[in-house]
Amino acid sequence: MVIIPVPILTRHPEILFTAAMLAIMLLFSVALSLPIILPSSERAEFLGVHYLYPLIGIGFWFGFSVIGQRRELPRAFLIAFPCYALVQLAYFNIKLWVPYINPVSFDQIYWEIDQHLRPLVDMAFDIRRKTAWLLPLDTNFYIVGFIMMFYVSFCFHALRTPEKFRTVFLSALFFQGLGTLAYIPFPALGPFLFEPGVNEMMTTAQRDMLEFHDNIVRHGSGWLNANGPANMTAGLAAMPSLHAGGSFLFLILAWRHARILMPLYVPLTAYILVAAIATRWHYLIDLPVGMILARVSVALAERCCREQQSQRTECGNAREAALATVA
Repeated sequence: MVIIPVPILTRHPEILFTAAMLAIMLLFSVALSLPIILPSSERAEFLGVHYLYPLIGIGFWFGFSVIGQRRELPRAFLIAFPCYALVQLAYFNIKLWVPYINPVSFDQIYWEIDQHLRPLVDMAFDIRRKTAWLLPLDTNFYIVGFIMMFYVSFCFHALRTPEKFRTVFLSALFFQGLGTLAYIPFPALGPFLFEPGVNEMMTTAQRDMLEFHDNIVRHGSGWLNANGPANMTAGLAAMPSLHAGGSFLFLILAWRHARILMPLYVPLTAYILVAAIATRWHYLIDLPVGMILARVSVALAERCCREQQSQRTECGNAREAALATVA
């Protein structure tokens, strides 16, 4: 089990973590003279992999908390919504800035690893083609399946196990933020640079996103400032796979706190892992790195919640002792 000392995060970890992510975003913006992009008033171009949809789902958390008449959940929602939204803002901006922060590409190295492990890549292609009778090759279920896990987890815990709601939320928040920073050390765009995947719709999206990326590199921050708001979700980053890691994160949490969800989450996670390779969004190495990041995020969230519960218990015991002394 991963043990992470986090005394500074024990009181309000989501707020402190969000503040840290915003500080990092501002630091990069000032140091590299990069514009902070806000989404345009018009509907953004949703190209390829993105994480805006879960923001819509946060509204469901509040609804389920009210329906379930859980006193603590509305309060948790009021913290969760702005924190997650702000971490998302940092995520999309830093993802767009990766070519400026670290212009080195590791695509060739990751591609060579794929070639050494080519039977695994070919297996993913083969499995995806053989399951086309169930899910057509041009379906968007690679994204929809992940978002489904996001919604189901939060809504389930809001209704059935509200005491675990904060653990689930913190795990997702930490994963999103740490995943953002993990794009920077060893960046790559994706194996679609070398070969197309089985999904023509996603191949088209990949070409569009690559064109946007090339324009960022070619024309600089001024072009990004002018064109970024309408294309905020078009940043490319393969390493690590946050879809693979995110699905694994919800699988871990389901195994620990909601095993009734396992019959749904096991095939969904398996599909996302296969599709990540077969659509050529990700190299093989991206998947285990994303999954390790998920494990660390869950450990960090659980440690924060344990520390906070311990503090509450100590305060409760101290209060009871004081009342007993007065009596």
